[in-house]
Amino acid sequence: MKYLAATLVFASLSVPAFAQENQDQINAGIAAMAQAQGQNQAQAEAQQEAQEQAEANAEAQQRAREAAAERRQAAAAAAAHAEAEADKKRDQNFQDQERQMVLEQQQIELQKEQTDANRENDINNTKLKQQDAQANVIQSQADSNHITAQADATATVDQAQGAQALMTDTGKATLKKSGGFLCLGIGN
Repeated sequence: MKYLAATLVFASLSVPAFAQENQDQINAGIAAMAQAQGQNQAQAEAQQEAQEQAEANAEAQQRAREAAAERRQAAAAAAAHAEAEADKKRDQNFQDQERQMVLEQQQIELQKEQTDANRENDINNTKLKQQDAQANVIQSQADSNHITAQADATATVDQAQGAQALMTDTGKATLKKSGGFLCLGIGN
């Protein structure tokens, strides 16, 4: 019993020491747990923040990829539009040149027709001038023939009148010489 009593005394004396030690250990465990929980919470918050940052980075990268894709699409559309405009301009230039060539060809045709018409007019004018010249020659010949005929007629009339006058004068002279009319010597 003594043994038991000593054990009990020792136990009663050591229980508060153990209790104190246990309390210190519990307090240290609680502090360690609180510290670990704080670290865990800080680590969880850091992980949460890192995850949010990673999600934000991923979203930013996705937006950047989408913006780049939109820029590529816009650039492709602008290039296609520019190419279409260039094709349209080339087509318009070709059509303008074609119209210009048609106009020039029409002008050449008109000039050719005008030249042909002028040449034909010149030929017709030449023919008319030749005809006028021939008509003038014929008229001149006719006038010359008419004048010659008139001159011949006038000469014949003058010759006839001259012959008549000569005959009359010769007759008068003969009468005078012969002594008058009915030879009576009258008429001197």
